Amino acid sequence: MRPWLPNLILALSLALTLACNRKSEAALQAEEVAKSAEAKVAQLEQQLAEAKSGKATGQDVEHLTKSQVKALERQVSDAKKRAEVKKQEALTLAQAPAPQEAPKPVVVEVPVGTKLEISLARELSTEKDQAGDAWEGSLATDVVQDGRLVWSAGSSARGVITQSAAAGRLSNGQGALGIRLTEIAGVGIDTDTHVVVATAKGERNAKYIGGGAALGALIGILSDKKNKNDHALGGAALGAAAGTAVAAGTADTVIRIPSGKPVSFSLTAAEKVTLRK
Repeated sequence: MRPWLPNLILALSLALTLACNRKSEAALQAEEVAKSAEAKVAQLEQQLAEAKSGKATGQDVEHLTKSQVKALERQVSDAKKRAEVKKQEALTLAQAPAPQEAPKPVVVEVPVGTKLEISLARELSTEKDQAGDAWEGSLATDVVQDGRLVWSAGSSARGVITQSAAAGRLSNGQGALGIRLTEIAGVGIDTDTHVVVATAKGERNAKYIGGGAALGALIGILSDKKNKNDHALGGAALGAAAGTAVAAGTADTVIRIPSGKPVSFSLTAAEKVTLRK
């Protein structure tokens, strides 16, 4: 055997091993997505721990806290399922040999404040839905960022009921039905909460509460009969839902969010989305 042949064979073996172990851009991006999904789980678990450790005082606050815990438990469960899926996708791509000329994945960052119009699959109501229950729907309009289609109309949507108390149930005679959007096309997202506050007299007032579980802001809404102190609710981003504030002529203790008209949500945290080819 020629003296240089063993070295050549060794060099070729090393080159082949490195080629097989070299991760593709898609694999690296999948790892980042998986890490992001795990981080969201940790964030939600922290919020859940804080909600459980909070010292509730008063009938209404205790009721709202329990509702918040149920909603967060649902979000943690869903986030863990999404994180496991992303982890498996990353492992699969990492084990696959990198193609010679694989196209670089396109990643678009959808900024805070992006509007998401959601068509509910069915009517939601305090009569049938409880805090912690999941709800489903679909994206009513395309979401485009930097000239690229991020999510197309018709993409699946999923959320959680954050509050469900019929009008007149709370000590101040009010009630509330709150929903939060948590997922679009399998991507976990953070959005504000759409809340309809009502009285047994038939008055209805829809609002959006931004950020996290927004328990403090919801307590503030329910404690202020005319909702005049929105600016003082712990710094929470809160605003009237245009065109949805209603003063009903007849009393109805059941609070409803109909499926006929899309509900608008806004992202409260930027989301990086890997576009599919």
